[in-house]
Amino acid sequence: MNFSFLILFLGISGSVFAVETHIFNADNFESITIDKPGLYPESIDYNPITDKFFVGSVRDGGVYEIDMDGGYRRIISDDRLNSTLAIRIDTKRNRLLVANSDVGSSVNPYVGGTKKLASLGIYELSTGKYIDFINLGELLPNKDHLANGMTLDSEGNIYVTDSLAPVIYKVDTLGHASIFLESDKFLGEDISLNGIVFHPDGYLITIKKNDGILFKIPLSNPQQFSMIKLSRKFIGGDGLVLINNNELVVIANHAAGEMTEAVFSLNSIDGWEAAKVTGELKMKGVYVTTGVMKKDKLYVMHSNLRTLILTPPDDKSQLGRKAVIQQIAH
Repeated sequence: MNFSFLILFLGISGSVFAVETHIFNADNFESITIDKPGLYPESIDYNPITDKFFVGSVRDGGVYEIDMDGGYRRIISDDRLNSTLAIRIDTKRNRLLVANSDVGSSVNPYVGGTKKLASLGIYELSTGKYIDFINLGELLPNKDHLANGMTLDSEGNIYVTDSLAPVIYKVDTLGHASIFLESDKFLGEDISLNGIVFHPDGYLITIKKNDGILFKIPLSNPQQFSMIKLSRKFIGGDGLVLINNNELVVIANHAAGEMTEAVFSLNSIDGWEAAKVTGELKMKGVYVTTGVMKKDKLYVMHSNLRTLILTPPDDKSQLGRKAVIQQIAH
């Protein structure tokens, strides 16, 4: 998929069109409404083995398999899961990885308090059977925590961003957790580090949501991380999708009083020392969070998550919005 000559816009009506070289009809794009109301997923991944999506739930902590017609099946039920944020499918090792936090919106609140939880659940992908459960927050016991973004490298090591503590955690293939990188540059108001991806050339790319900036972090020497040079900031940057070595998609919603509500495509020709914006897709009125590639198509998730988080605790149970998995490009 190449966005280089294509700028897309998604209007409130849902129609999609290109202003330069291609004209699309909304019928060409799939929109999947998940049948279960009140699920409020933040994350999404795709299982190529079953040709189905997986989503987490901020509300009940479960992980669900989603059919292309919106049907659902709960595959992970673990009382230790409060709000599942990032989920990642590792088909090579038959693992399902779940980043777990408490943002004050779960029916199963963390006993330690809101914004005090960062953990990682590891399950068999094929069966949902428990493999391991790792408390990441205990590495920095006196900090607030929010395990949020997650990726894994070619060796199977897992990296998890903490949006409140200024760290990226690493969990190796034996289940040993450590602080991969800690820096004051990751500090900020409200949500800081968020989405993260692994680049096959041996580094991570992550976004700082409140500042809208991207960092490049070499695996061999993480302390030598750098800010990627950009012509603009992506305030509200949430999810990242690496399309290929040179193309990255940034999914942005709200932060620091700004309503970005857009999906951006970026291109780099120098190994992500710098990048330029090659496309922008407006998502007006939609709090889009993360995305995933399904074969050659790009899908994003939106579930009105912001409303859930801002609604008073006693009123959250009355919310019943259905989440949408929206194709936006191919």
